[in-house]
Amino acid sequence: MSSYSVREHLGPIEFSFTDPEGATQSFSFPFQSLTTLGDFPARAKDAFGVEEIETVAFQFRGGIEDPEIDAFAEGLAASGVRLLNVAIDAGDLLETDDAKRAADVEELERWIARFAALGSRFVRVNPGSPFSPHHGEQPPAHLVEALARLGDFAAQQGSRLLVENHGGPSSDPTWMLSLLDAVGADRLGLLLDLGNFDALMQPVMALMFAPAGSAEVDPVALLENVDLAPVYAGIEKLAPRAELVHVKAHHVDDTGAVHPIDLDRAIGILRSHGYDGPLTVEYEGTGGDPWAKSARVLAVARDAAEVHA
Repeated sequence: MSSYSVREHLGPIEFSFTDPEGATQSFSFPFQSLTTLGDFPARAKDAFGVEEIETVAFQFRGGIEDPEIDAFAEGLAASGVRLLNVAIDAGDLLETDDAKRAADVEELERWIARFAALGSRFVRVNPGSPFSPHHGEQPPAHLVEALARLGDFAAQQGSRLLVENHGGPSSDPTWMLSLLDAVGADRLGLLLDLGNFDALMQPVMALMFAPAGSAEVDPVALLENVDLAPVYAGIEKLAPRAELVHVKAHHVDDTGAVHPIDLDRAIGILRSHGYDGPLTVEYEGTGGDPWAKSARVLAVARDAAEVHA
């Protein structure tokens, strides 16, 4: 279970990404603080019956030196829960300015060291901004070089570097496979997110960048009308390379049905390619009780995993 699934109870979050024009776009969400990140490991173990969890670096609002990271470490130790992965969204490795990119790499190294010291098996970075435009089928050499350096650094810290299909060119399976091949499996692995493909990501991005005064759109209804065939095709293409999988859900309805991805179908595809690694729930829906809705996604994923074992 990812702490991001219950973000609406874990306090305000802020993060920034580079938009398609190269400008920095900042986002903030004033979520209520009903549970601390330090309490999340034990709460997740009790609520979900999990022995491993994930977290997201930007949920620690004080940055690398946030005392809540120490509280989180104490929560891990006290509960016996293991840290599987940390998603780190700092920087933009597609940045063409050498000095800016070098600074981003150094910042990522500091984050990697911080969470590797907590025993995180994996650390995930972005292969560029999720809002970057597509760049053809071949990743640029400067991105490959940066990821090779970070992969070596993560290994030295006792962790394994992953990249995720997470918007922009990374949501193109062909581009991602080229990137993995260019960096090499000894330095870089894949976190496959079942929902982060263009068919779903582009409508979400369009909502985020909608001009002020635009007509209000129900994101649940919007995603229900999306043709998901390219999503399942993307899972087919990336599944053989996956080392970790995010089980993505955007909505749980009143009947308990999970939307929009058919998790039974998606997990069946994973199993058909021999995937037997970790499955982490990342619930992105809003409203209601995120603990209950995340638990429902987890139950559906567990049932599917058992059916396709």
